[in-house]
Amino acid sequence: MRVKSLILASSAAGALALSAGAASAEPNGWYGAIDAGWHMPNVETNRSIDEVDVDDDWVGLARLGYRFTPNWRVEIEAGHRPGSIRELTASGVPALCHLTSSATTCMSPDGDVKSTSLMVNMIHDFGGADAGFRPFIGLGAGINRVNTDFVGLVAANRAVRIDAHDHSNRLAAQALAGLAFAMGERGHIDLTYRYLISNMEFEAGSLGEFEGRYEDHSVTLGLRYAFGA
Repeated sequence: MRVKSLILASSAAGALALSAGAASAEPNGWYGAIDAGWHMPNVETNRSIDEVDVDDDWVGLARLGYRFTPNWRVEIEAGHRPGSIRELTASGVPALCHLTSSATTCMSPDGDVKSTSLMVNMIHDFGGADAGFRPFIGLGAGINRVNTDFVGLVAANRAVRIDAHDHSNRLAAQALAGLAFAMGERGHIDLTYRYLISNMEFEAGSLGEFEGRYEDHSVTLGLRYAFGA
């Protein structure tokens, strides 16, 4: 299902982007951009709850960048990635039940895991500045704030209430690649794949502190406009 969603998002974005036309040379200098798309998060921890299964959801980003040569640019990127918790597992089996009056009633837990990132990306554009479309690759580093918020019952020999209302701010890294389609001299449509990774931690009531890793794959379609002379 996740692979199908990613393929559909990529296909739709590509169809829209191919409608863009050729352009004259893109100017150096400042630019701004907004992006929207679909993301697929994955959360793993190092204790009794070993995986937090989070639903795929939308992703939104805003970017401010500076092009200093026809092939190199740097940008600051702010992103938000929500996601509802579908299931928590321990040793490969469901570990958390919805908090109800009956400890034997197991449903999806109430809660979500949200990521808010602030990254600095260095990007290399292939081809000439006057090309109609240009592939690009990039690397980024920054901070990822992961908010973990859920409540439920541990399904074990006895029901144990578990609550997590916590957040962590950790260093993050990302790799990105995509295609930029020119829409005149200053405008571009960016079709971008991103892979984001960071550590995370949260307090989970009587079960104590959990440490883990947040990973995310996303495909976005962005509108970029150059302010340069």
